[in-house]
Amino acid sequence: MHPEKYLPELAAEKSSLDPSFVHAVRLLAEEIEKNEGDELRKDDDTKKYLDIISNKNIKLSERVLIPIQQYPKSGSTMGSLR
Repeated sequence: MHPEKYLPELAAEKSSLDPSFVHAVRLLAEEIEKNEGDELRKDDDTKKYLDIISNKNIKLSERVLIPIQQYPKSGSTMGSLR
């Protein structure tokens, strides 16, 4: 489907739908909003970059599940693994 025809077709479909189809109207509105945002991003020439060099401390945490039946001694650590 051609991108220049997509938004007008979505808008026409949304206006032709019966208001009793609440979910369909909501989904069409979200799709229209998403595609309008895509067009704005394409028109905007300024790009935003993420600063990968920063002096901020980053806290990284991950939950690890250990099978107690296979490793019964590791259940007593309760805090950290080494």
